[in-house]
Amino acid sequence: MGGKLALFPMTREQCAIARYPSLLQKYVLSHFFVPKFKHHLNGMDVSKLDGGEDIGAAVTICNLESLADADVLFVDYDERIENKNIYQRVISDATEKGVEVVLSNLMEQILSNEPKIWSTEPPMTTTNEDSLYDIQVPIITVLSQGIRTDQFAVELALRKYFTEIGYNVSQIGSINASQFFGFDGVPDFLLEPRDAYDKILRFNHYVNDIVNKDQSDLIIIGVPGAIMKYNNKILQDLGILPFVISNAVECDTSILCMYNAKYNKQYFDEMVKYSQYRLDTPVRFFCISNTGASPDVRTDGSKLSYYDLDSDFVLNGIKNEIEPGNYYIFNALNNSSIKVACMAVQEDLTGNVSSIR
Repeated sequence: MGGKLALFPMTREQCAIARYPSLLQKYVLSHFFVPKFKHHLNGMDVSKLDGGEDIGAAVTICNLESLADADVLFVDYDERIENKNIYQRVISDATEKGVEVVLSNLMEQILSNEPKIWSTEPPMTTTNEDSLYDIQVPIITVLSQGIRTDQFAVELALRKYFTEIGYNVSQIGSINASQFFGFDGVPDFLLEPRDAYDKILRFNHYVNDIVNKDQSDLIIIGVPGAIMKYNNKILQDLGILPFVISNAVECDTSILCMYNAKYNKQYFDEMVKYSQYRLDTPVRFFCISNTGASPDVRTDGSKLSYYDLDSDFVLNGIKNEIEPGNYYIFNALNNSSIKVACMAVQEDLTGNVSSIR
């Protein structure tokens, strides 16, 4: 693969890709597509979709002529576009024009009519493998409360900051688009119906192998999935994957990406305790996203409804409506806020913590 990369449809994670084009490996971004029914967005800055600072790149309507100009089309699922025919039509048009189509895992699952075939590889059972390695480099994990919390934007911001100051960074991304940045991906065995014990062992060894291969100074791990259920109807996979990953590696510091709300110090304290005792992870930083969430009354509270905000509004709330205590609170889509947060993470890793807001 390689060449001109187009994105469809522009989800929050897709917007994060558009914000860090210089980090792409072997790709140049060419188009930021939205479906035809979102024609009112045509020509607008990508920032109109995530509420962050302008990036100088425009959204365009997806059509045959524009598709033909791309070499690769990455198709992700947007929970606000439920009609599968929209995705299938775009994929068919891209294929017709000779464009390579790459689907996210979720998009593959939604479009597939066949059951997933899992590996038959047996669990790790040998005595010499039945232990966890002490990973010999600092580890940062990026956790989330759920989708649309700007998690991937945080992962990319960390990579940009630490590579620019000279660190040799290894990275495991939380989403499939990580492949375009040269990240290692979340291994398939984490998604298979395996015992959690086996997954923890395997992931620990997987990370250790990456560090040894890359001779890393630092590893950043984007952890897929929400850290806990939202309520008894919205289970969010019960936080199983974050539990497995966080218990497989002993991280040095973590960032939790959260929905926007009026939080107080007591709430942050509870999140820190949960992360410490459930995930064995020290959370010291909180990203407040440009998204609010609440149970959707139209589904009797069985799904979440999301509402979009902009960074100015969120930062004003961080300043005036959130009680941070001694925690670091920031917004990932404001350039100044995320830069200060990355500096604070570096200081935390080096033991030179200062009070940064």
